[in-house]
Amino acid sequence: MKRKLHRSRLLGLLLLLLTLLMPQLSAQSLAVRGRVVDSKGEAVVGASVVVKGAQGKGSVTNLQGEFSLSGLKKSDVLRVSFIGMKTEEVALEGRQSLTITLQDAATKLDDVVVVGYGVQRKVNLTGAVSSVKGTELARRPVADASQSLQGLVPGLLVTNGSSGRPGGTGTLSLRGQGNLKNNASPYVLVDGVEMALSDVNPNDIESISVLKDAAASAIYGARAAYGVILVTTKKGVAGKIRIGYQGNFGWSAPTLLPEMVNSYEFAKYWNAGVRNSGSPRLYSDQKLELLRRYIADPSSVDPWAELPKNSMMNPAFENSEQGVGNVDYFALHYKDWAHKQSHNLSVSGGSEGTQYYVSGG
Repeated sequence: MKRKLHRSRLLGLLLLLLTLLMPQLSAQSLAVRGRVVDSKGEAVVGASVVVKGAQGKGSVTNLQGEFSLSGLKKSDVLRVSFIGMKTEEVALEGRQSLTITLQDAATKLDDVVVVGYGVQRKVNLTGAVSSVKGTELARRPVADASQSLQGLVPGLLVTNGSSGRPGGTGTLSLRGQGNLKNNASPYVLVDGVEMALSDVNPNDIESISVLKDAAASAIYGARAAYGVILVTTKKGVAGKIRIGYQGNFGWSAPTLLPEMVNSYEFAKYWNAGVRNSGSPRLYSDQKLELLRRYIADPSSVDPWAELPKNSMMNPAFENSEQGVGNVDYFALHYKDWAHKQSHNLSVSGGSEGTQYYVSGG
């Protein structure tokens, strides 16, 4: 009898403990229902709803944009995503009913592109048009706007001129080399005015549109045979005065310098070429010997020693027999490296009726 009473008391105590723990156990595991809508309040069908950090735990919204999840914790965070919309992360914080709004994500198809007859959204374009924003150009530390386009526009080839002159600009070509003379350059318009792209400061460019095919550039007629590049420069914005500064400092080095032969080898090759052409040779054997000795030991030869007149010399090159030297002009004029720097300052502002933008660099 006592044993039965003892067992009944233990059983009652266990039932009491379970009754007290049930609310806590149920509070730790949440069942959540919710709805995903867009900025207009319409249901988003097929949105992905997953628990952040919990692999394999998630759901997909139905035709009404609704979802349900169970076995969640108060501290869980839901990650909601859908194609073309910004991903949202929502903390549960003990809530069991949610309404989540997804905002449209800005895409490149919504960008405004300048074309020959105004502006259009990229999604509405049917011609081959590429657009580059000025912010992309400003990040490149180059002084020439044509060089800043390298690698940004598909189908646009930018090559550096072979002259090597200071301030030399790059050569632009669309659709490959269009003719035998290799002068198939695109038609460049800056704010509707024809000018060279190298005359524009890259920091003053708002955007560049490259019209590649006939459909996009038909309005320009024959001038657009090799494509059109439309440049839109920055303009003033109403409001407070805005002052902008951009500076670059860097180093540059020659990629490859030609190796020059010394004066002795040059004289031998020159004589061989002249001899093969049937003309009298230019340098005498005595001059060749002096050059050879000078290369071996410059102090052993008087560089300004006068040689007797060479009867085999062409009269047009009489001075070539005077003096001995060995100068590598590439090594003389080019350094191993050189620093370069650029500074640009802009001021903009204005009122509703008048705006201004001034820059210099």
